[in-house]
Amino acid sequence: MSNMLYGTRSWAGALCLLLLLASSAFSAPADLAEMKPEQFLAELRRPFRQDAWGDITGRLIHVAGGKRQKGTVRIRLTFSPSSMHAQVTVNEKNTYGYEQRHGKGDVPETTLDLPEKEEPPGLADFGVQPEDVTFAFIYWKLVRELPKTSFRRRECRVFELRHPEDGKGTVQVWFDASRGFPLQAKWFRAKEDKPWRTLELKGAKKHAADLWFVKEMRLEGADWKTQVKFDHAEINPMEKAAPGPALPEAKERSEKAEK
Repeated sequence: MSNMLYGTRSWAGALCLLLLLASSAFSAPADLAEMKPEQFLAELRRPFRQDAWGDITGRLIHVAGGKRQKGTVRIRLTFSPSSMHAQVTVNEKNTYGYEQRHGKGDVPETTLDLPEKEEPPGLADFGVQPEDVTFAFIYWKLVRELPKTSFRRRECRVFELRHPEDGKGTVQVWFDASRGFPLQAKWFRAKEDKPWRTLELKGAKKHAADLWFVKEMRLEGADWKTQVKFDHAEINPMEKAAPGPALPEAKERSEKAEK
């Protein structure tokens, strides 16, 4: 399977980029477009409800200052009803660990592990942040819903969300009104009215079992641009064996194994 997968109600975990996930059990409610803002976001933030693993590969192209830099990316994920764990590997050298654990609150606890010895170019050198692939920004605090609009021929609901830490700005996210997945995001620094960074997902196409495939993710700033072109993506139940190397394990799985 090529391209990146997205489920309509599984944004609690996925990627950079990304969250992929879904099955027919996760199809969006028929009235999603008419829900109140808080209800709409609650549906998108709902965790994946079964143990599963995902594997995504793609190519990175970064242009800044007239120079072009290329690389590869692989994202391996494991999901459970209470957590998501991801490994993002750039150029088969630098591996970043990311865990998202769901508790009683609206915002999940997150942990980011950087490589002990990061070998350039790293993820940041391509203009990519971990939250881009995990879509952690959809958990930011709701400020307001902006007027509906269309983007790439899709009707969208647009939400302004505030970073959980004071002074770290806001993001405006364009969600497909009927399906719920994000199509575009713009980040704003505090007290500024022009975005300093934009994310756009391109080539979304619906396939079987309510899965959506996205061919490309694009990030842009004032003087740089990054494209992530996805070559392969899949999600499977934990019972199906995954290709090597070993899948990342969420902490809760490791703790159970030690008992």
